Amino acid sequence: MLPDLRRDTVKLGNLLSIAEQIQAFGLGRKTGEIYITNVAPPARINLVDGEIVDAQFGLRSGIDAAVALINLMDPQTEFIVGEKAQRRTIEIPYMQVLCEAARVRDETQDDPSNRPTEPIRLAPTNPYLRITLGTEIKTFPIRPGLAYLGRSTVNDIVINDATISQRHASLEYSRSGVFLKDLGSTNGTYVAGQPIKERWLGVQDSLQFGGVHCLFIGGLKKSS
Repeated sequence: MLPDLRRDTVKLGNLLSIAEQIQAFGLGRKTGEIYITNVAPPARINLVDGEIVDAQFGLRSGIDAAVALINLMDPQTEFIVGEKAQRRTIEIPYMQVLCEAARVRDETQDDPSNRPTEPIRLAPTNPYLRITLGTEIKTFPIRPGLAYLGRSTVNDIVINDATISQRHASLEYSRSGVFLKDLGSTNGTYVAGQPIKERWLGVQDSLQFGGVHCLFIGGLKKSS
């Protein structure tokens, strides 16, 4: 069946790298298929409950296919919700797959004669928050300037959860990076599990607002 005929297909384009998608779907324990549309089929990665179980890329399958797809430059993708693999070829956790892809990427960068794929980009031009609410994952772009996050609908980023304050935190995106500030919230703001009042964010920081977990994707820490 062709991908555009399947139900519950989320077209992601090149908004996020495949590595970023795997991290987001892993955190949300999603089941489905990352289908890459701008290379010759088969080109897919299947996940069950957030873990990679199968991958196919041309004649390659399993971990070799997953690594090659993760390291693709500018992939165009769709996520087919609930699509399950017919077999399991990968038994290791998704973070180990990502680490193996990073190792292969670094080795091919060091050897110009052996560079089958371009390195993945971990810092898109515009950073994003990937917020997990139950079984739902929401993406909020962070645009240049000051943005407010909270439960009230007057905020730029609205999170409808009882543990979030009406105006919980602010994110300021400038040429120096993204600066997170807690605005005296009741249940606190955390980075990597540690409570903070204010902090410059780094690439793929793990955040928590009240009881809501999310992943900060992109952006760079302000240089010291």
